[in-house]
Amino acid sequence: MIRRLLKILLGLIVVAAIALTIFWFARPENLSFEEFRASVPHSDYSHFADIDGIRLHYQEKGTGTPLVLMHGLSSSTYTWKDVFEPLSKSFHVIAVDLKGHGFSGKPDGDYTRRAQAVLVTHLLDHLKVDKAWFAGNSMGGEIALNIALQNPHRVEGLILIDSAGVNVPGNASLTPAYTKIPVIGRILVALAMTSDRLVRQSLATSLYDDSKVTDERVAAYYRPLRTRGGQLAAVRARAQFQLLPVEQDLGKVNAPALIIWGAEDPLFPPAAGRKLNSLIRNSKLVILEKCGHEPQEELPERVVDELTKFVHESNRANK
Repeated sequence: MIRRLLKILLGLIVVAAIALTIFWFARPENLSFEEFRASVPHSDYSHFADIDGIRLHYQEKGTGTPLVLMHGLSSSTYTWKDVFEPLSKSFHVIAVDLKGHGFSGKPDGDYTRRAQAVLVTHLLDHLKVDKAWFAGNSMGGEIALNIALQNPHRVEGLILIDSAGVNVPGNASLTPAYTKIPVIGRILVALAMTSDRLVRQSLATSLYDDSKVTDERVAAYYRPLRTRGGQLAAVRARAQFQLLPVEQDLGKVNAPALIIWGAEDPLFPPAAGRKLNSLIRNSKLVILEKCGHEPQEELPERVVDELTKFVHESNRANK
């Protein structure tokens, strides 16, 4: 009797394993840019470069002072779509899909903020850009801080928008805790990503203005997470989130820094912005009322205005 039950159990395990394998490999490894080109904002300015063995997607437009735009976790160049064009009128704008995000490659390996900073710096080497302003939202802000600490001679200044990098009471994450569970976490992520429900809920939480949670925005965020590579990259990046922290080194940042913060950010409260402001000696803090975690998406005109004024004032002061 016991032997018969064991055989049945083993059979069920084999069937489940086969079903999960089919379910996993039924989705693409990565996105095809050409397939989605028509729906990608500013796709005419999209380019690809092989950097350190990783195919990076970036968008480039404008002349003058170089300005690098870096998005947050599970985001992409899409987050800059409303500021890309206006900023390109004053700057040489380079918006990057970071490793594991958007249309960039999604290999295994190092997804720490420090590694992403090295990759962005090597992209600038490829583009022959020696020095730039670095703007980053959330995870992208911490990557900008890593660049300032690793290569201060490459940094004209920083724009930190609801940036990661410091710990304060109330810090939160949109990534479910189950993503940290070995093996099972990946299965649960794959199951959760069979619909856009989790993405829609995450955007509704991070954005103050509910009207910004449009079908187009949900689709843009959801698209990479439907792929095997996108799901694995999100899990890897989340697992490495707290490795190699920068907070203890922020006193070494000498570049001018504009810190922009949404007053209603539910993930990184304004206290985090104030802490950054206190730790970075040459910094200015601007709090935007009725705004959540992505000011560049909710109040793009205000972000463009604050950023442009700060950069131009800093450049004049340094002449």
